[in-house]
Amino acid sequence: MSGYSHEERELLSRIAWAYHVNGMTQAEVADWLGVSRARVVRLLQVCRDEGFVQIIVNTDRAVCNELERQLEAAFGLRRAIVIPAPSNPRQLNHNLGQAAAHYLSGALRDGNSLGLGWGTTVAAAASSVPVEPAQGLTVVSMYGGLPYSIVVNPYEIVTTFSRRLKASQTYYIAAPMFAPSPESCRLLKSQELFRSVYARAIQVDIALIGLGELAVNATNIVLGAITREDFRSLVDAGAVGEVFGAFVDAAGQPVDHPKNHCFMGPTLEEVRSIPLRIAAAGGPSKTAILRAALVGGFADVLVTDETTAGTLLMAETGGES
Repeated sequence: MSGYSHEERELLSRIAWAYHVNGMTQAEVADWLGVSRARVVRLLQVCRDEGFVQIIVNTDRAVCNELERQLEAAFGLRRAIVIPAPSNPRQLNHNLGQAAAHYLSGALRDGNSLGLGWGTTVAAAASSVPVEPAQGLTVVSMYGGLPYSIVVNPYEIVTTFSRRLKASQTYYIAAPMFAPSPESCRLLKSQELFRSVYARAIQVDIALIGLGELAVNATNIVLGAITREDFRSLVDAGAVGEVFGAFVDAAGQPVDHPKNHCFMGPTLEEVRSIPLRIAAAGGPSKTAILRAALVGGFADVLVTDETTAGTLLMAETGGES
């Protein structure tokens, strides 16, 4: 480090602190300092080479790597991302969202289209995704909206993603998340305004979704997506949660319930054609719906925490994980 001037050391320190401590993206650091993104990338490497930044591999991360490999083998996943369980459970959704956003930013390519679900984890990913990781992107909502809620509302999630990705096009489903009845759902879906968005939703290159558990304090109940009466009858029908707007049983099969004919979005069969489907969820309450989504084959990539990963593997291997 002795070969650098005071000004050069100051610049390297600023870049290292902004990127590694403050969590700014390379593009944000470049804008902040008024330099090119390419220069930021080069100087970040200098920071590592010259000792401004020292990276320590935590043994917990090694454990997570092993869990990732086991999940991929057990469920036929293209990729599993397992993060350390936070000391504060309230931080879990935020951390999962950051991990999902990091993976997503590396998966996006110029001209890709991104379909989005909803929930606290997807909302966290929206605020964490790097600014403009690729160019000419299209962002499409795969869910209708909610009558209230700001941060977790599908409309707000899509808007935040679109703004940070600097998307060329953004499409919303201008309808409630669930129609009042199967008949009204069919009527709304027959309208050209909705059909055109549906066509885009099932043709996206990548989809990022959360998974909804069935519990009295679940987000889908608290925010009015389903009622408490719906909750009770769905549990009676054998549902363990919701994936891509469908309520499924432990085997990942849609249950026989009217709510499954009211979702204002693509069907499970339609979303199977999406090339890359990323599911992000974790915590004890999500274990049942996570396993259902995995055995049902609805996710190519899973983002979860180490505790949940261990529970999933124990259930799958009969306690031999």
